[in-house]
Amino acid sequence: MRIAIIDTGTNTFHLLIVEKAEIGFKKIFKIKESVKLGEGGITENIISEKPFLRGINAFKKFKRFCETHQVKKIIATGTAALRMANNASDFLAAVKKETGIEIEIISGDEEAHLIWNGVRHALNMGLNKSIIIDIGGGSVEFIIANEAEVFWKQSFNIGAALLIEKLKPEDPITAVDIDAVESYLEATLQVLFRACKKFLPHSIIGSSGSFDTFAELIVYQFYSFDLLRDKTTYTLKLEDYLTVHHQLINSTLEQRLLMKGMLPMRADMIVMASVMLNYFVNKLAITEMKLSTYALKEGMTYKYYESIS
Repeated sequence: MRIAIIDTGTNTFHLLIVEKAEIGFKKIFKIKESVKLGEGGITENIISEKPFLRGINAFKKFKRFCETHQVKKIIATGTAALRMANNASDFLAAVKKETGIEIEIISGDEEAHLIWNGVRHALNMGLNKSIIIDIGGGSVEFIIANEAEVFWKQSFNIGAALLIEKLKPEDPITAVDIDAVESYLEATLQVLFRACKKFLPHSIIGSSGSFDTFAELIVYQFYSFDLLRDKTTYTLKLEDYLTVHHQLINSTLEQRLLMKGMLPMRADMIVMASVMLNYFVNKLAITEMKLSTYALKEGMTYKYYESIS
């Protein structure tokens, strides 16, 4: 049976259409739309008029793709922007009225668990503990886990779009801006740092989104895109990432849009994401970093097929 998973993110809406295979699932179709649902209102806990309409139009587009591909079931999840928005119920009602699709707003805890479920199917995590980091527009999920078990997880409202709206950095970002971001993270994430001291993760696994962009910038610049083609994981050499990080923090939006491997929809937020990741690498003394191209939507896919098997 073909199903569609819709991940209603703060920055990007994703549609994934799959059908069950002998092992796992087969991807039939996928597309993403830059909706920027949190634009202009995320710090006031509201979805503003323009992103509200962009979101409705994205769902109409996704519904047409679902009909074209003869999808039998649509599962739509709402994350940070909808968790925080006071008018989220209005958006859910409008989507239901226009498309018939019902969105389930999931908790940050459930989002983190689904991300782990996706990541553990993308790569061999083994028995050593890793910290999975998913940098979204509205929230960032941290999961300390191995292949078999989640030891600690939490979602924080410190996504790239939210921090840009809150801290309003320059372009290019300045040293003062970076200090402000790091000070904010230091004050906000003490519970995370205590968990890391307790469980001692040895590596970072970055799931989807911003980490896809880091990997693409690296392979286009230093290697070959074939290293990512049809892969669900990629090991990011720390020196490669740091080179790209310094390029990003010294670039303007116009310059980033010209970088090979840069998705236009990520060019505005990738700097903030990289400032955050660089801080985590240094703070946690991490020396190994991997990409998982699977995240929430793949985790939801596995959860659904396991529930009916």
